[in-house]
Amino acid sequence: LVNGVNAERLQETLRIIYGLGIYQDFQRARVVYAYPDETLVNLARSRNAPLLEALQGELRLGERFAYWLEVAQPREGRPIIGRMTILLKEDLEKIQTELRNR
Repeated sequence: LVNGVNAERLQETLRIIYGLGIYQDFQRARVVYAYPDETLVNLARSRNAPLLEALQGELRLGERFAYWLEVAQPREGRPIIGRMTILLKEDLEKIQTELRNR
């Protein structure tokens, strides 16, 4: 990709950096929160906030860790930026609350 990273590339990078064990934990992890929902998209459009509308993400809960995957990808176009964060499982609820309230 030119000037961007997609979710698949982030997942592959997770495997390369942290190894197969962490990658498999991520793959088996359950999605506990995904965004945006329709309400958030409509809010972003009404505020003329294209970056907020472009943010797509999910929180996953694995056996070993929790994971936060987020990519900014406009409706039309390539991904702009992305990130993946490995979290302690006990931190997942706090992150989920913050994401719901932003």
